Amino acid sequence: MSIWLIDTTLRDGEQAPGVAFAPKEKLRLAQMLDETGIDEIEAGTPAMGESECKTIRTIAEQRLNARICVWSRALKQDIETAASTNAQAVHIAFPVSDIQLHALNKNRKWLNDSLPEMIEQARRHFPYVSIGAQDAGRTSPECLSNFIAMAAQNAVSRIRIADTVGMMTPLQTAGLIHNIHKQYPAIQIDFHAHNDLGMATANAITAWQSGAAAISLTVNGLGERAGNAALEEALMILSQIHRIQKYAIDNLFALCNYVSSISGRPIPESKAVSGKWALSHESGIHAMGTLSDMLAFQAFDGKIIGRKSTEIIYGKHSGKTAFSYLLKQNNINCTEADAGFLLQKIKTLAQNKKQSLNVDEVLTHLQLMEGIVKNITKFAV
Repeated sequence: MSIWLIDTTLRDGEQAPGVAFAPKEKLRLAQMLDETGIDEIEAGTPAMGESECKTIRTIAEQRLNARICVWSRALKQDIETAASTNAQAVHIAFPVSDIQLHALNKNRKWLNDSLPEMIEQARRHFPYVSIGAQDAGRTSPECLSNFIAMAAQNAVSRIRIADTVGMMTPLQTAGLIHNIHKQYPAIQIDFHAHNDLGMATANAITAWQSGAAAISLTVNGLGERAGNAALEEALMILSQIHRIQKYAIDNLFALCNYVSSISGRPIPESKAVSGKWALSHESGIHAMGTLSDMLAFQAFDGKIIGRKSTEIIYGKHSGKTAFSYLLKQNNINCTEADAGFLLQKIKTLAQNKKQSLNVDEVLTHLQLMEGIVKNITKFAV
């Protein structure tokens, strides 16, 4: 089953509070996304001004393998401005739910009148036109169906189903996408998920499994409020579960860290795929299993995304097997009883500090304890 990945870190990701990328950063990020094999890059919103347009033009001039797309409101002047960027595609967003139409002082008559006009105008400038059903997740089935029918009648290339405030569940997503795909098989479906209730990546993957041709993502899940579906999570699900080898994931960890640095948003320590502790093991059973088979208690070898394969850390829950392995690997010789004494010291230290210790930290503390240990055991580093 084929898939088309749209990265919108440069557009929706940058809309996260307090985030503003410099032009050089946006260019470098676009290049890194292209190196990863991302199919389409939503490079920005031209209506923001000439500076944004200039940056998008620079990206477009790179002749990347990825299709360069820009985001536009359903306004003629926005589409004209978008055309000046030399992007290959435009996405035009329409509010479709009652609550958003009311908030934007629009109505369904405006929607019905504007849709064909905007599509016709966009086609004059862009070879590829995408239409967005903004807040589709809170739109009545009848109104959403009417909107999609109009898009189909006007032969748009693709329609984006946006769960704009993250209110959909995977089962709801599956049902909605399956029905749209069944009723309008000629229209490509793009699903755009938000993470307000923590379901964005699950919804995005479910949408693809249910018939969506494309899913929209951002690196680190960066985006408004709680963010978007995370590119790195989706890529690992596709490669490790569905065995899709279309994308290059060897520098995925570097990509996540680059976006973290230019956005000023630290990656949460327990973040899936890229978090500091995502491939770490403290529990005695988990550490012992990892020493036997690295994949016993983790989903993938970290080396495939450019980070450590795995890491055993030490703390309150550490067991004898992992600690004995550390001693052996570092040529620290002592009796079993004294190894137990040292382990207890390390566990107490970690508990008092309320944090786990990595190998280097453990070795440092063992050396500090060497004078005490020598009084009761043979201890040589």
